[in-house]
Amino acid sequence: MTNTIADLKHDPKNARRHNPRNIGVIADSLQKVGAARSIVIDENNVILAGNGVVEAAGQVGLEDLQIVESDGNKIIAVRRVGLTPEQKTRLALADNRASDLSDFDPQAIAALLEEGFDMAGMFTGEEISTLMSGAADAIVPDFQPVGEDEQGRLDQKKPVTCPECGHEFIPK
Repeated sequence: MTNTIADLKHDPKNARRHNPRNIGVIADSLQKVGAARSIVIDENNVILAGNGVVEAAGQVGLEDLQIVESDGNKIIAVRRVGLTPEQKTRLALADNRASDLSDFDPQAIAALLEEGFDMAGMFTGEEISTLMSGAADAIVPDFQPVGEDEQGRLDQKKPVTCPECGHEFIPK
């Protein structure tokens, strides 16, 4: 049986967002130096890591897929041969730059936090606060914050600033 990227399924909980520029860098690298980075899938062909690579590969017509089974106890290396020094440099830079150009989906991170997923070691409290400030409007677009006036009374006309992240919610 021939495996293709069409056999793969995107992870519905993927917390990474890929924008056209990010996918463009990956696609450009695939066209100029070919595939070099592996992706990770589970036993059901759900993409755990490498959604952007699969998307870009589809755009440039790279469809063949070689699957290497692993239980996680060995590092799997892809040996690329036949690259010029310039292509090696391009590959290394594009691999790192593509990651810089994507970001995290605040709604997906919020959903994981609500499920109780432990983000320790991956994000600082400040980074989570920054992500959640982007999620607040997306998750609850009709949120009506309530502020206080100078006498401490409720006032729905004044903005409220989150003490954790500094995001300002403006009443509608």
